[in-house]
Amino acid sequence: MKTRHLLTAVAVLAAVVGLGASVADAQSSGWTTVVNDGDIMPGTAGTPFNSYNQPSVNGNGLVLFRARSKGAGEGGGCGCGGDAPTAEGGMTHGIYERDTANKNAPIARIFDRTSLVPAPNNLGAIFNEFPSFPRIAMTGTTIATRGESSPVWDYTLGGVETRSGTSGIYMDQQGVSPFTGMSQLGFLPQFSYWQVPGTLAGIKFDQFPGSPSATSDAIVFKGNWTDAGGSARTGVYYRTVTDTGGTLPVQRVADTNTLIPNRPAGSVATFGSTAPPTAAGRQMVFVGLDKEEAPTAGGIYLANLTPSPPLTTVIGIGDTVPGVAGDAHFSRIGESLSFDGRYISFWGAWGTATRTIELQCPTTGNAARRAYCLKVYPSGVFTTTEPADQGIFVADTVKHQIVLVARTGGDFLTFLYWVYSGKPPGTGGGDFEPARWRSSAFAAVSSTGPTFQIAFKGTKGNGTEGIYLASGPNPSLAFPVTVVDTTTPGELIDPDAAGLTVSAVGLERDGFRKGHLALAIGMSNADASVNWAGIYLTDLGPGGGP
Repeated sequence: MKTRHLLTAVAVLAAVVGLGASVADAQSSGWTTVVNDGDIMPGTAGTPFNSYNQPSVNGNGLVLFRARSKGAGEGGGCGCGGDAPTAEGGMTHGIYERDTANKNAPIARIFDRTSLVPAPNNLGAIFNEFPSFPRIAMTGTTIATRGESSPVWDYTLGGVETRSGTSGIYMDQQGVSPFTGMSQLGFLPQFSYWQVPGTLAGIKFDQFPGSPSATSDAIVFKGNWTDAGGSARTGVYYRTVTDTGGTLPVQRVADTNTLIPNRPAGSVATFGSTAPPTAAGRQMVFVGLDKEEAPTAGGIYLANLTPSPPLTTVIGIGDTVPGVAGDAHFSRIGESLSFDGRYISFWGAWGTATRTIELQCPTTGNAARRAYCLKVYPSGVFTTTEPADQGIFVADTVKHQIVLVARTGGDFLTFLYWVYSGKPPGTGGGDFEPARWRSSAFAAVSSTGPTFQIAFKGTKGNGTEGIYLASGPNPSLAFPVTVVDTTTPGELIDPDAAGLTVSAVGLERDGFRKGHLALAIGMSNADASVNWAGIYLTDLGPGGGP
């Protein structure tokens, strides 16, 4: 008998005029359970899975995900609005995958908190945390994930023995051994290929915030570093790798010294903020802004994975918003971009109208983070605002067109989801982004030639939260299809969730590839005394790259 834990599940697929046969096909094909709370974590003596982040999937249905067991004093669930809680005492936490093209394929462990960190590692260090969701190449089996550990390298410098290297980007390909894609050891001569490019020799990366993106032969990532004068810097980079990591150097795409291409005339604005990029083939896209909280310049940029690539502006702050009446201009552009080599999905906002929201400090997850939130907000409540006018968009990088597929002001109240995440002061090892409230939108695009499908997360005015589907290139705002929402009966997603209702849904930017849609879904009964969760896949048609 499988024991039920926490999360919501659900799925209702409805064919709507103009959205094609693929939606109806999904109704008949149903859902595949990739993993749920009844499955045992590989490498453990009977420990069940308990919590899941949003998965990634490649074009062949190979699903990659971060998951954990129950930690001390914690419940379970899915990190459907952001990262799952940081690891706590005694729990198993790792990166896993399952090949859904083979219905008999087991869940495979890639890394967990017992895994040896790949070379270089002369200290026998093992992983202690995986701070962000892992990502898989759209084609092939290359995966990339961040990993944190105790120091990996012991060396003598100036007669002083020192230990270093607590954070990196780690990679895996089916059929080869895991390897290190990026490390903090770039300041050492033997590892100079990991140093920060475009600055003084020997400058290392301090941290790799967010989730790195993988292609079959490269990783693209955001890197934070400190210049020779002690100033904090950031940028987006790529590195071509082999199945052993190789020794090709990091290449800079843009950093805080790079002038913004579409900056206002006469301005000398540089990228004060860059977001973790997304890659497909030998191209990447990223959001770069002059000021993260109140941008006046910046936007979405496309670059080839070649040394010193020129930046192509896809859409900029201040550009006209398509599909919106009146003189509307983009004032905000979301960081999370889905990219399949042609189409880019993104969140954007316009106008000055706002709505006030109240956010509750987390009651589960990392204890130090919960305590710090309460220290900053003694009432446990953070009151803030978010744009009232928001939309989900798709940009066609071939035809240079942008279309609006969903917006607030009608059925939808918001596309933003807030999470309190980061590292509280004085806790843990390594350099993390500081603990604070962050918001993000969630959308993923899949295409075939000139047509695309986009799945996105939205909350309606009645409080229903779900994953919705639109298609293009000429979507109708009146007809988004509900894939799954918080009214969906659990048994429509997972037979083990009979009698429950979906309570949470999670989607990430690499969660929709060649028609394969992978979601984290949680389910519960009316009073949340019975809970269930997992990762599920449905096939919405042939989809795929351009």
